[in-house]
Amino acid sequence: MTFTIDPELRAAQQRVAEIAAELGPPAPGVAGIRAHAAAGRRWWNEGGPTMHERRAATIPGPHRDIPVVLYRPSNAPNLPVYVFLHGGAYRIGDEWSNDRQMRELAAAWGGAVLSADYAHVPEHVFPRAVEETQAVYQWLHAHGAQWDLDGDRIAFGGASAGSNVSVGAAIGLGGVETGYLRAALTVVGVLDRDRDTASMREFGDVGIFPSRDAIADSAADYVPDPAQLNDPRANPIAADPTLFPPFFLAAAEIDVLRDSSKRMAARLAAAGIEHQLKVYPGMTHLFFGYTRTVAQSRACVADMAAFLRTHLPVTA
Repeated sequence: MTFTIDPELRAAQQRVAEIAAELGPPAPGVAGIRAHAAAGRRWWNEGGPTMHERRAATIPGPHRDIPVVLYRPSNAPNLPVYVFLHGGAYRIGDEWSNDRQMRELAAAWGGAVLSADYAHVPEHVFPRAVEETQAVYQWLHAHGAQWDLDGDRIAFGGASAGSNVSVGAAIGLGGVETGYLRAALTVVGVLDRDRDTASMREFGDVGIFPSRDAIADSAADYVPDPAQLNDPRANPIAADPTLFPPFFLAAAEIDVLRDSSKRMAARLAAAGIEHQLKVYPGMTHLFFGYTRTVAQSRACVADMAAFLRTHLPVTA
């Protein structure tokens, strides 16, 4: 098997390694790992568009007030909103992890973007993160007007583990049956539990992050109860596909999770659900976060913005 990682992405990966070396090893424990990861994202989040408003806030949740960041590209009223959940193997990351990508997406689309945190392992396991995310969707629907957002036009999604949580939350609420969940957009999504796909076999043990074993371990940490493994809120491909709104799926060519998006796209196609699948050539799992230097990462943001303009247009 041969594969070619895009040269810009290779350079980005080298920059990641340099930043990690500059930071030194993380402090002990999961808190140290999280702080180290957050510090590693700072350089990647520098620059990019300026927002009309970038607001850190909280939304009431069933277990705590949920941290969010609202990105508003203009003062246009009653904006549709895309709720994005960060990746991080259900363990690391926060609402600021993809600050630059959120600003780029809001600027390119014209709508508002809300980056939300969610409960992490090991402190909390399924369905805690799903319950928090459901609360975010419901609050925006009921109270979004307080932030001059259109609570009847909400898109949802996220990256990697965040895709799993965000889609699971939408499934739990009934998806399109809510009347307000209007579009889904996922990046390198964890959308099934299949560990024997072609992409798992091709890239699962060749030294490219994440490995097949790492995916299995993070999934087990998130859903430790075997009785819940096929709950559609944790295994979205098991859901009734007619619950899904128009769906954009971004996948990386060189990624164990590539075929998770492909399998979901096939399921949507069989059910006649409008969708768009794009596999970004030469990209590996973390590519979305490197828009500062990688053209294919910027292309992904542009494609997401185009999908949102089509399905949740910003009206004057």
